[in-house]
Amino acid sequence: MSAINADDVIEEIVSGQLRPRSHSVARALHQFLQIEDAMQREALTAIDRGAGPAELAALQRRIWGKIDKLKPAEQSGLRLSICLIRPDAPVDWELAEYLILWARQQGLSEQNIIDALHALQ
Repeated sequence: MSAINADDVIEEIVSGQLRPRSHSVARALHQFLQIEDAMQREALTAIDRGAGPAELAALQRRIWGKIDKLKPAEQSGLRLSICLIRPDAPVDWELAEYLILWARQQGLSEQNIIDALHALQ
């Protein structure tokens, strides 16, 4: 029996069998994250209350400002939050690889990541 691996989902995306959307995946991943950063909580709150584009853009700029000051190994949680508040878009193979990497860096299980990539809006 082979171990489950989130990388296998990329093939589903490439073949067109799976068409995840960035907001659905990012929101699903946030269910499994241990949110410790105030900006991540702020992003979740903004999305949940239906913040408008101008507010989300301002929040994105603030989060990017913080990301730019962090070491790469410390950026993954905030990068996942950026995916939550930027405009919704299809998840292609490249974005899927980043989402998987960032989720793994946050300590999510392979099953959590797979479930998030299969999340529907």
